[in-house]
Amino acid sequence: SKGTTAVSRMKNLSRQIQSSKMIRLLEAHSGLSGLIAEKTKVLVDGDEKKFDGIWMSSLTDSTSKGKPDTEIIDFTSRFQTIEEIFEVTTIPMVVDGDTGGKIEHFKYHVKTLERLGVSAVIIEDKKGDKRNSLFGGDVHQVQEDPDIFAHKISVGKSSQVTNSFMIIA
Repeated sequence: SKGTTAVSRMKNLSRQIQSSKMIRLLEAHSGLSGLIAEKTKVLVDGDEKKFDGIWMSSLTDSTSKGKPDTEIIDFTSRFQTIEEIFEVTTIPMVVDGDTGGKIEHFKYHVKTLERLGVSAVIIEDKKGDKRNSLFGGDVHQVQEDPDIFAHKISVGKSSQVTNSFMIIA
């Protein structure tokens, strides 16, 4: 009822991953949808099931703002949405980081996400302008050079302050 700290929220996901076979995340893009993710419980064969954390999708964050999912919503706006969700929830969050942006920007995104208490960011190895995968084969997508992508991950990892924050590729 008192809430949580950024550090305890971040560590919670690592603990859950180590102790469970499956983690259930529900997408949230506002304080209200964050509350739904945290408060929803169902009974399955007499066992209470709930969501272990929040997935903040770039698709729904962009859509809720009436914009396309092409990395047009910058991380500053995404950070504000994270803050709004964290003000009313206590469970961990994994953020869809799209391509992570430019390498020189990614390290700052990692620092801010970690400081806010986000548990993990997932980045894609796409090159060039981001196009949502839901377009399927209608949109040409190019994979980033593996060495450049590995360098981006390395830059992100070296900018972390704790070992609890995860970068997932």
